[in-house]
Amino acid sequence: MAYVSMGEAHRRITDYLNRFSDALLFQDGSSLKRLLSLSSDSPSLLSLADALNVFQDANRLLKQSDKYSQFGDIIAPIFRSLQCYRLGNLVDCYQSFEKAANAFIQEFRNWESAWALEPLYVIAYEIRVLAEKADRGLASNGKSPEKLKAAGSFLMKVFGVLAGKGPKRVGALYVTCQLFKVYFKLGTVHLCRSVIRSIETARIFDFEEFPKRDKVTYMYYTGRLEVFNENFLAVTYPHFILIYEIRAAL
Repeated sequence: MAYVSMGEAHRRITDYLNRFSDALLFQDGSSLKRLLSLSSDSPSLLSLADALNVFQDANRLLKQSDKYSQFGDIIAPIFRSLQCYRLGNLVDCYQSFEKAANAFIQEFRNWESAWALEPLYVIAYEIRVLAEKADRGLASNGKSPEKLKAAGSFLMKVFGVLAGKGPKRVGALYVTCQLFKVYFKLGTVHLCRSVIRSIETARIFDFEEFPKRDKVTYMYYTGRLEVFNENFLAVTYPHFILIYEIRAAL
């Protein structure tokens, strides 16, 4: 880690706080999602993590202004998660990120429009990836890996938030695909069935409304599930045919 002065650390932290609060206040999902992507190893977030490990009183900055403090339940654990990620403490990193994610979901429930779907996708992705990293660390130390299972429970909560009427419901398929990845990784593929039933039988969902990217991933995993269950005829069509057609159209 390069040397970071106290003044430079203060500047980096304040800059992040301004960008985060502005993204929420102006409902700028594109900007917000970049501020949540811990595992991307983006230079800006890594430099922020270095600043946080120099300036140990970032929470005081949060409390100094209502502009920041109103989002403190999200930002404070994000800061802690970033610090832990930079230091390689992946278990604490995951736990702090989960706190931030839960706080974000509480805010997300109150927003009527779907402007924050892209940041929510990042949170769903990060919760899975950070859980996998944490579990590898636990296993290497002879401890029971448990964070990916916790991530699955969190993602089911997110799915429940999206499984309603309104524009947010188009995000349900992305979260479903993250759940598939969790269940296949854990070897609990039977849990996929309940989510599939929700997607395919609930009247609130129209499969054609979902983004093409998510439809491709969904069909891929449902195809894998049929192969796992030795139902080979079910994957002849429409699973891989649809994947081919959608990719050809992109």
